[in-house]
Amino acid sequence: MNSDSSISLKNRSITLTEFGYITAVREFEDWVEISNEANLQLRMRKIYHRWPHVLAKCKTFMTKNIKAVTRSGTEASNKAHFNEIYIDPPGAGLLAFPIDGINAPNTVEQLIMERVWKQEVWAEDISNKADLFAERDRFQASIEVQSEREKFLTERTTRFLNTNYPQFSKKQIIYLRLDKRTRRRAAMRLGIDLSGHSNLKMHLEGHLYNTNFIHVTLPEFGGLDGIVGVHRNEDGNQWISTINNGDKGWWKHETDIANHSKDVDEPITHYLSLFNEIQKSRHDLLKNRRENTSSHQTLIKFPKNRDAL
Repeated sequence: MNSDSSISLKNRSITLTEFGYITAVREFEDWVEISNEANLQLRMRKIYHRWPHVLAKCKTFMTKNIKAVTRSGTEASNKAHFNEIYIDPPGAGLLAFPIDGINAPNTVEQLIMERVWKQEVWAEDISNKADLFAERDRFQASIEVQSEREKFLTERTTRFLNTNYPQFSKKQIIYLRLDKRTRRRAAMRLGIDLSGHSNLKMHLEGHLYNTNFIHVTLPEFGGLDGIVGVHRNEDGNQWISTINNGDKGWWKHETDIANHSKDVDEPITHYLSLFNEIQKSRHDLLKNRRENTSSHQTLIKFPKNRDAL
């Protein structure tokens, strides 16, 4: 097996790098910083919807002595920045691939990302049927409030994806048209500004069966992933009907905070502000900030050898 310490995944525009064991986690106002045994320090800016989740993973990896692999966008230095973190399993490195894989970079990329998505699925409590039923009911409820035309398009696209997704996904990188409403949803749910975008570049990851939703990675936004609703017209023309972050705990807070202000005629900054409010409520960030009144918080792992103290 070949195992590079850092691999750039061209199709998704991300870089994965072996980081080793985390020895310290420091949280500041606008970023999170982690250190390893070689005293390498990486920073994660507090943007997008997943940073509180990533911060929690960093703390868990440190306290449980779990080796880590970091992710960064290819436009950022993997020696200074990261935006996600994954487990580097002992004896079966996340970045390991067969020696002949060097001649098939697309296959290697898909192999590694399948390992990543499996980690994300394992982290979820998929045995919790109540959550699955709640998500199904939420999807059905969202259809009920659609116009007759939108319902028709949703049902048409769902049938198409159920039977034709392998063909649909042959070209893994696609561009889909978006409108003002979709740009607002992306700002409010993912924290990304799509002003000036008439379409969105996406790498297909999978289809959520029996829905019109697809799981995608956004190469232009540091490898951030999301869930995109697709509508497909009679002539085969298709576009983004909605977008969300895949966080089933998000919806209650969005309803409480933005139910009457998520479709108003306001600049995109209004929706980015809603994103910040919903995120604070979703992860109880205001409470955590009150409990940690200093400008930053540092967690340091105690060495295993007491003589080292």
